[in-house]
Amino acid sequence: MRPAPPGDDAADDAATLRALRERVRALDADLVARIAERIALGRQIGALKHRQGLGAADYVQEAIVLERARDAAAASAVDPALAEEILARLIRASLTAQEEDRLKLTGLGEGRTAVVAGGAGRMGRWVRRFLTAQGYAALPLDPAAIASELNAARTALSTADLVVCAAPPAAIASLYRGFAASPPQGVVVDIASIKTPLLEPIAALRAAGGKVASIHPMFGPAALLLRDADVVVCDTGDAEATAAVERLFAPTTARLVRVPLADHDRVMADLLSLAHATAIAFALALPESAHPVRSTTFQALERLAATVVRESPEVYYEIQASNPHSAAALTRLREAIDRIVAAAGAPDAGAFRALFEAGRARTSATAEDPVAAKTPQKAN
Repeated sequence: MRPAPPGDDAADDAATLRALRERVRALDADLVARIAERIALGRQIGALKHRQGLGAADYVQEAIVLERARDAAAASAVDPALAEEILARLIRASLTAQEEDRLKLTGLGEGRTAVVAGGAGRMGRWVRRFLTAQGYAALPLDPAAIASELNAARTALSTADLVVCAAPPAAIASLYRGFAASPPQGVVVDIASIKTPLLEPIAALRAAGGKVASIHPMFGPAALLLRDADVVVCDTGDAEATAAVERLFAPTTARLVRVPLADHDRVMADLLSLAHATAIAFALALPESAHPVRSTTFQALERLAATVVRESPEVYYEIQASNPHSAAALTRLREAIDRIVAAAGAPDAGAFRALFEAGRARTSATAEDPVAAKTPQKAN
């Protein structure tokens, strides 16, 4: 038998590599097509559930799907965690599509106009997309908006069915003082993360005859699906306006949490001021040069800190500076750091053990039942 000419093996390998890559390309295209088909089926399921008056989320069915994926993966020698992660993403995509469809099916905003003050900002754009999906003509009242849209918003302001204020609290307070002279006919609602600057302007606008609600979406403008998202609904004393705003979120899986308007900032001192300050402090405490190795805890904290410090410093300053309860939260943070330093310098682990016991007591609900902590519950 004649020996193979030099280079034949390399040529065969190159041909085999091209063929394998072509098979991978075809599989990738088929996967994308199957994903599209799965989302389309999810939309059909969502439409049926909507007609039957059922909610979009079905946690029992989701658990079945994920367990089925893990079993199938194990049987095929595939990492079950990978299969679960992929299916979880597909479930999320399907629910996002179903939520979009539900917003359209409600037709709540058909023939109605909404003016969004600050509508050219990031959250303002989110509000406009959210309202447009429900049929509203959502116009931006924002100097940064297109001139024609801004003029249309100014014209529509007095008669709009809904006026959403997605501007900084100080700007909203100024708007409300102006509105008090001649309140808009529709419901006026702010989405501010700090309410203290709005307490007096809200009361004044209501006294002038305005219909005023106040909410705080506990998510950012990148949110697509409102599952696992809280919307804080503050009691302004105007039940009719509040109910009108709550109806906007009825087609979604968002959890509506009612809080007295006067208590909002005290709660946010922990949920925002403390949380943001902790993330910022971690970022500032990092060494100037990166380490060649990182732990999972470090990576999780670094990702969180990186997200926070890439947001608007003006907005985050306002959250700290305008909330009268922030100082107390930051004092607790400083005292916690001091306790850690003191415990680390103790002769034994007793003090550190006490820190962990105190920490477990404060985080017990989430640690013991993470599923319950994430399960949306509609406010009654």
